[in-house]
Amino acid sequence: LIIRQQPKEALVFSAGKEKTRKPVDPPPIVQLKVDESAEASQHFLQSPYLFMTVSLWKADQDERWDHCGSQNGPSHLYGGLCSSLHRLKDIDNKDGGFFIFGDISVNTTGTFRLQFKLYDMQKDVAVFIGSIKSDPFNVVSAKGYLGLEPSTYLSRTFSDQGVRLRLRKESR
Repeated sequence: LIIRQQPKEALVFSAGKEKTRKPVDPPPIVQLKVDESAEASQHFLQSPYLFMTVSLWKADQDERWDHCGSQNGPSHLYGGLCSSLHRLKDIDNKDGGFFIFGDISVNTTGTFRLQFKLYDMQKDVAVFIGSIKSDPFNVVSAKGYLGLEPSTYLSRTFSDQGVRLRLRKESR
């Protein structure tokens, strides 16, 4: 697993204010790297059984921070918290397998990391395959928010292939 696009900043999200919700910027993208010499490598790039989940972690602690107070409390992370595998042409025009998280938001300020976990559905159970954590990123209030950056070349490349991502021409 390789994080191809790291999150850098997010505007804190207030519950009940859906119209002002801004996703983590840029949208995190994780690539599944498969040994190209293996005969089954092309199978993995289009497997409908592979999926990835995302969870929120405090940057300065090895502690999951998804839920307020308890594992059953309200979540600090909103949006599309699961991604299926997308077989797409990379910026070098080679096929690759990617998990794209274009619509996740955080409802508390601070410095966090995202943990991405890869699973494979086998019969009636999801088997954990591996995980990777992002670099730290800041979730800030509206006062400290610098605005969305222009969309990256990678985001534009994947959007051109049909992936639903919000694209921006220039920063605000």
